[in-house]
Amino acid sequence: MNPREFPGVLQVVLSLASGGTERLVVETVKRLRRQFRMAVCCLDERGTLASELTAIGVPVTVLGRRPGFHPGLGKRIANLAEEQGASILHCHQYTPFVYGCCAKIWEPRTRVIFTEHGRLSDVGPSSKRRLANRLLRTLPTRVYTVSYDLRNHLVAEAFREGQVRVLHNGVKTAVQTTPSRRAEARQALDLPPAAFVIGAVGRLDPVKGLDTLMQAVATVRGRAGNTMLVLVGDGPERERIEADVRRLGLESAVRLVGYRSDVSAIMPAFDVFVNASTTEGISLTILEAMSAGLPVVATAVGGTPEVVIDGETGLLVPARDGEALAAAILTVRSLSDRGAQLGAMGRRRMLAEFSFDQMVDAYSRAYLNAARLM
Repeated sequence: MNPREFPGVLQVVLSLASGGTERLVVETVKRLRRQFRMAVCCLDERGTLASELTAIGVPVTVLGRRPGFHPGLGKRIANLAEEQGASILHCHQYTPFVYGCCAKIWEPRTRVIFTEHGRLSDVGPSSKRRLANRLLRTLPTRVYTVSYDLRNHLVAEAFREGQVRVLHNGVKTAVQTTPSRRAEARQALDLPPAAFVIGAVGRLDPVKGLDTLMQAVATVRGRAGNTMLVLVGDGPERERIEADVRRLGLESAVRLVGYRSDVSAIMPAFDVFVNASTTEGISLTILEAMSAGLPVVATAVGGTPEVVIDGETGLLVPARDGEALAAAILTVRSLSDRGAQLGAMGRRRMLAEFSFDQMVDAYSRAYLNAARLM
């Protein structure tokens, strides 16, 4: 295919807020924008990451969706795709997929690619979605999930088993953590050089299990002392977390540093990376921690066991179990190498199985295949 004939792709998302899925979309667009004509449609709001794309000439349009279901948004998406010269809609998460299907009804020649990145809760399959999906499953050209766990969930919600493909998330390779980089990162965050530092990165949202994390930090600090938590991110749970910090007497032990665009630069400050989520797709921050060579302690939910091999590249614990989470963190702390071997194995696994290049190449092929079907 001549480069001038490469298809246009409209990425359809809820927003470009500071989250893992949104970051993945932004980085994918940056990588592929010279190969494909790229534009972004945000159903709800613009988000803090949008400026990274508009600064390089990628159009970002916000539709300002109101509460409730509005099929007319499909017409607006179809019109936007035509304006941007996009013949392919890449819909990220379920709600954008539904509206992408509405757009296809208005413009049948449009190709829809759907990637499911995660779930909002760990409840079972929805009977309402099962009913809707018997129709919706006939419309996309490709359906992807970022984990086998999510694939099973979509099949349970009436997608055909052979229709859903797994395409794991990938991240760019980080510089491996060294003692000098750790010292520099701790100085930048004003952390004591000798402290045992627990790191967590992500949107401050109920699904991230941050109440369990706070309980675990209090337990670890009570048993071992000289322990600190650096929590990177922002979101609706911030005030409640601040209240938990005060209630547990952790004011001197917890740093809430808010959203940071330089996570890869500060991650070497951590001795261990912790993810306490109650549900996950494939966590980009876990992959980034593995890329940096950090030991990972995480809850065995969603796609996380597909990434973290318990006892080899990190430690897995049940969700909502603060004692188990604390025990795993203390195990890493007690290791003679502070988990360096776990971190090294995790980095090797990330490089082999979860590279950004592998993921982007797969999406590039999907776009080209969709275009050939037109």
